[in-house]
Amino acid sequence: MGRRSTSSTKSGKFMNPTDQARKEARKRELKKNKKQRMMVRAAVLKMKDPRQIIRDMEKLDEMEFNPVQQPLLNEKVLRDKRKKLRETFERIVRLYERENPETYKELRKLELDYETKRGQLSLYFDSVKVCWKLHDRGQWQKQHSTATAPMGVANPSQMGAVSQPNMKTKDQVYEAFMREMEGLL
Repeated sequence: MGRRSTSSTKSGKFMNPTDQARKEARKRELKKNKKQRMMVRAAVLKMKDPRQIIRDMEKLDEMEFNPVQQPLLNEKVLRDKRKKLRETFERIVRLYERENPETYKELRKLELDYETKRGQLSLYFDSVKVCWKLHDRGQWQKQHSTATAPMGVANPSQMGAVSQPNMKTKDQVYEAFMREMEGLL
């Protein structure tokens, strides 16, 4: 928005003195409203707890990276919620960067810890999924190996096939997962 004289219109014609006064009053009002909006936004951000935002993001991660149970929310919904929480956290961090550098450093450290935990959780989730895929593939091979066994050999282990290791149940995997998560917190 460019600055324009309050004594003329857009086309350059001279304005009535009452219109000039009205235009100047509106300009002052808009400036005051803008300042108030900025103050309200800053106050709202100061009221929000950044640690609670991090905890909310951790809950979303636990829902998304739970190897036993499918997330209750759609993947897109989880992504949007995380994006919104992250944006709010970033706004709070920028506010504290200007006003309180000590708190800013603390929040950046908190964010770094969260990202580390999230990376570990994601890695654990991926490894459990790979393990389950291998386990499922092993079960499929075990079921179909007797059908394709050569004549006279009823047991595939007699052919020299390696027996499958004892795999944990989903409940055991979930319990181990939750113990691991408690250890990270």
